[in-house]
Amino acid sequence: MRNFLAVILACLPAAGAGLAVAAQQAESPARIFIDGGMLIDGSGSEPEENPGILIEGERIRSLSSDAASEPGTEVISADGKWVLPGLFDLHVHVTFMLDGPRRLDDDIVNAIRSERFLERYQEIGVTTVRDVGAREWIGYSLKRTQRAGLMGGARYYTSGPIITVTGGHGSEFQPLHPPLWAVEADGPWELRERVREAIKLEADLIKVAPFLTQEEMAAVVDEAHIYHLRVTAHIGGTHDLDKQSGRIAVEAGVDSTEHMYPYGGPDVIKAMVEKGIYVIPTLGFHLRELNDEYAANAEKQSAGWLSENLGHTYETMMAQFREMKAAGVRFAVGTDSNVKDLETIDKLYLQELQAFRTAGMNNGEIIQAATLRAAEAMGLDDELGSITAGKRADLILLSADPLQDISALVYPELVIQDGKVVCCGQRR
Repeated sequence: MRNFLAVILACLPAAGAGLAVAAQQAESPARIFIDGGMLIDGSGSEPEENPGILIEGERIRSLSSDAASEPGTEVISADGKWVLPGLFDLHVHVTFMLDGPRRLDDDIVNAIRSERFLERYQEIGVTTVRDVGAREWIGYSLKRTQRAGLMGGARYYTSGPIITVTGGHGSEFQPLHPPLWAVEADGPWELRERVREAIKLEADLIKVAPFLTQEEMAAVVDEAHIYHLRVTAHIGGTHDLDKQSGRIAVEAGVDSTEHMYPYGGPDVIKAMVEKGIYVIPTLGFHLRELNDEYAANAEKQSAGWLSENLGHTYETMMAQFREMKAAGVRFAVGTDSNVKDLETIDKLYLQELQAFRTAGMNNGEIIQAATLRAAEAMGLDDELGSITAGKRADLILLSADPLQDISALVYPELVIQDGKVVCCGQRR
């Protein structure tokens, strides 16, 4: 009964949003022409002046400064502006709040809070998010509600609850009760069953967390890939004290990995490049995790979160990032945000971008990590991630050059998602 209520209640707060979305769709022109500006298309190409972007319906029809204007076309002037693809955040938790012990709020409160978080993402120019650990059935319900056109906000993809072993990561917060953010299983066939359950509930990907054996991890990856679902793996932390989870995940052939705990050395990094495994390093999260204030809080919650117990420091994480970058590993942006970050997500996202820069990326590479590389990591690069004819029309207009000032990315003047103007005028 409780699970059924979670599905029903998660849809209730979307009613008002549904009216707004319907009204917006009715008012949005079928064609939008973006005139002028400087295009940074997400592919890594040199910026292009005055490309002329014609949007028809939900897609980019053409790029040409000579594109003909037809009756009913809305012309948006981008003179003095910079035009980029919509941004991505590949590591979010929009359905729970990390605030001391994880709160056990009722389902309807979580659903309302989650919807507002997706709207807030949209306001900072992030048009696609990937939830890699959602509370029980709330994530699935949000996805269905949004796909039905009843809810706005950033485009939402979810893994549902984390798949882990008994006592694994995600299960530790309420140890005397069934976990809310993870499902536990032991042995390859039980883990295959958890993957099949996620597929039945229409998960967009599989998120797995340590500590799985090599046989168990291989079973998860194999089962997911049979159904053409990607697998991302949490690496390291207090459930990986012998620091083998990176090696196990890479050997099993996961599609991406999360965090920047120890991966196991140069041979593992070489295998990641050969297999095309993407990394979402969450450098900003690690910075928050290991600073004095956060460590003090964490010590009260759980003895395992201090840097000396992790055997890893922020400096060694940054060194590993640089080693991976030099080897050719591809990175994508993810903040590891949760709903307590609702009002500060612009600052968290910017912190992540700035950490990439500190680790040695230039602004052009950072923009790629937030756009096309992220789309590739999700298998969505045919649809999203760059401003290309035929792709979905997700664009942001900026008042400053992000190649000079990366903070310009999170304060857009205009956000277009699926060919519709959804918000504008963000303030620092």
